[in-house]
Amino acid sequence: TFEDIGHKSNTRAPSDFKKITLHFVYAVKHDGRHKSRIVAGGHLTDTPVESVYSGVVSLRGVRIVVFLAELNDLELWQTDIGNNYLESETKERVYVVAGPEFGALEGHIFLIRKALYGLKTSGLRWHERFSDVLHDMGFKPCRAEPDIWMRPAGSPSSDVPPHYEYIAVYVDDLTIASKNPPKAIT
Repeated sequence: TFEDIGHKSNTRAPSDFKKITLHFVYAVKHDGRHKSRIVAGGHLTDTPVESVYSGVVSLRGVRIVVFLAELNDLELWQTDIGNNYLESETKERVYVVAGPEFGALEGHIFLIRKALYGLKTSGLRWHERFSDVLHDMGFKPCRAEPDIWMRPAGSPSSDVPPHYEYIAVYVDDLTIASKNPPKAIT
């Protein structure tokens, strides 16, 4: 996530990088688990020239996937992808100076390399990364609803009849329709 370039007394951040802040968000989940997240102060950066798009299927699209699942006797699964933004590299050129929460690394300059929550293009970077993975798995985006992905599955010679598998993507939340949903996403 971070590239440590040294203590601020011994080094300087590259001149084309912008200094931002980080804050920590803590939550207790409904099942009692504790969760924390680092959120970047992307509000301190300029608005990028490129898109800040993140994949969001429409409610109509989710209804279509549910309808197709019912019509074709497919199972429906709902899941999310944990730490999704950390799977993506950021192109934003930003850094932070570590505070006391970094312990012995306090005062070090960290270049941010991953698409943290809060950065303006993190949603786009995640969408690009996840789209590449879905393409590699043989999925293609629907022409009418680009955040519904589909691929043919099964065959007449197997015990699974030919059908399509569908994945509706809402940033990092997925609705999967398949004869065998665990196999569809592995």
